[in-house]
Amino acid sequence: MKNSLKRFFPAVFALFGAVAAFALPLSLDLDIAHIQHPAFSISGLTLNVRSEGGALNLARLDIAGQSWQQARIECGKLSLASGAFHCGAGRLHIANQAPIALDIRQQNKQWTLRLTHAANEYTQAVYDGESQNLHIEFVGTNIKDLSAFLPTGWHSAGKLEGMVNYDGKRLSAALTVRDGAYASPDGSSAAEKMAATFSVSGEENKGKWKMKGRLEWLEGDWFHAPVFLTGNGQNLEFAGEIDASGWALSDARFTFPEVGQIAASGHGLWAEADAMNLKLSAKSLALQSFGEAIVAPILASQGTLRADLSGKLNLDAEWKNGEIAVISVALNDAGFALEGNRFALEGIHGNIVWRNDQHTENSLAFRKMAIGRLESGEFNAAFAIYPAQSFALTSQITIPLLDGELILRRLVAGMSEDETGRNWEGALSLSVTPMALEELTERLDLPIMTGAISADLPLIRYARREASLDGTLIIRVFDGYLSCGNLRLIDPFGVRPRILADVDARHIDLEQLTHTFSFGQITGFVDAGLKGLEIAGWRPVAFNANIVSSPGSYPRRISQHAVNDITSLGAGGGAMAALQASVLRMFSDFGYRRIGLSCRLENGICHMHGIPGSDRGEQYVIVEGGGIPALNIMGFNRRIDWEELLARLEAATQSSGPTFQ
Repeated sequence: MKNSLKRFFPAVFALFGAVAAFALPLSLDLDIAHIQHPAFSISGLTLNVRSEGGALNLARLDIAGQSWQQARIECGKLSLASGAFHCGAGRLHIANQAPIALDIRQQNKQWTLRLTHAANEYTQAVYDGESQNLHIEFVGTNIKDLSAFLPTGWHSAGKLEGMVNYDGKRLSAALTVRDGAYASPDGSSAAEKMAATFSVSGEENKGKWKMKGRLEWLEGDWFHAPVFLTGNGQNLEFAGEIDASGWALSDARFTFPEVGQIAASGHGLWAEADAMNLKLSAKSLALQSFGEAIVAPILASQGTLRADLSGKLNLDAEWKNGEIAVISVALNDAGFALEGNRFALEGIHGNIVWRNDQHTENSLAFRKMAIGRLESGEFNAAFAIYPAQSFALTSQITIPLLDGELILRRLVAGMSEDETGRNWEGALSLSVTPMALEELTERLDLPIMTGAISADLPLIRYARREASLDGTLIIRVFDGYLSCGNLRLIDPFGVRPRILADVDARHIDLEQLTHTFSFGQITGFVDAGLKGLEIAGWRPVAFNANIVSSPGSYPRRISQHAVNDITSLGAGGGAMAALQASVLRMFSDFGYRRIGLSCRLENGICHMHGIPGSDRGEQYVIVEGGGIPALNIMGFNRRIDWEELLARLEAATQSSGPTFQ
């Protein structure tokens, strides 16, 4: 760094010295195709000097890997007297940028370059050729005027205050940015209303610079996809060494208010990225603040549900030869909760370690898992993490749940990469041992049901933000069972998940079912089918459903209350409804031979049919009477608005479905 700067600054001012050397009351035109210097190179240099002024043009200037094209310095007044040089009333022109007022002076080996941005706002550099001291002062410097020093296409704004001092052996700087802003060409990185301070000092000894500094972010918003942060005192303090070959960081500490502090140390080479070795360490990071500041904005940008974190975290990470070698996380009473009270894990304790050269055995202890008001007991999880960013259970997890158990027999997951980018994929198999329906449905805010429920999911696969079931899900309920096939959950953790499935129900006890939903009383059994079910945002949008009486011999009675509820849904009407109402006053229940009803939901309309073969024009039979007394329940409306049907059903049962806050 030292030798580079010692060559660069004298060379730059020597270039202006060339103007002074030719600043005679004569006309001079100079055209140089190329100048090569260890610190810079110039192409297409032209110099035009006249008695009243002059101009210096550069087709291309390259310094330290940065290039400028079509640069031009104009001197409105040009003079050389008693060894003093002055370029006054000047202008600096850089392609695609407004000209900047310029003034250059030289006297007794001291050069002064001043760029004036506005009244009382300027940038000034003073170089003493004898002491090799360089002093740069920024007073209300318009950062936009320095945009030529940024990569092509980037936009910047704001004000810069402070100073830089350099004498070949020592370097010091203290800078402040106000109302800073920038934007990358593709919009993936941007900032606005930034306020920050930066200070650095260094001293050279035998080719090595010992450096220390501090950067503090006071306010403003910063975005670098997908991370969004707001400045509130985050700061970085560092100390180390640099030389021509590489760097060594003896101590660095990044402090994030209300979250914690991360310490770092390491070393590397400028020319070899894979020569970097770095260690990070953080103790007792506050997960709640970390989640609010970093995790929540990332999830929001990706259109997924908000996740709230709690507890403390210790982190250690190590890079070797430019690659991540070890990540170790220790959790202390940590917690995770999905938006809407849908899923939560609390009281997590344990360690998670990943290594790039071998798999690791890990374990975590959980105080509870919760789905809404349904909470589990304590349980443990043992799993292995592999170098290829994947993990798998090493033993099944048994989670106490009410009077039963949720058993995770298999769980594997990992990262995959395809044309859509990097995504999680995995597989899961689980079972639920019999548990009482009454307490389960009450905890899930469902209509209270009696009996027991059990389930078995042979294999669920997750890939490209979609979960699908291999085989059939079996749930035993109401003395019968439900089988669910072709089950797919699309974007289950997004703000609008979709569910696709085919459901069959066999031998469902109507007495238990109607008692559960306060839908009068019907004895007997039914079979049902629900094909092409599609649920979006937890509401059905399409299906083809049918309900028919189960085969076999069993008591078949329907109560007056149940008949009222069925007719109130809008399936019956007209004179038949009036006749039924008069008959209902005489009997408390009725016999029936069979039940049949179907609905094809499409575009918000339920297309209705009754018992197969019973349709007569617009009329259809829902309940076919049998025994004494017998009563037929007819339907007269084949097209029913789905939302209206749901409203009437809710009014009839005085019970709502699942709700999420």
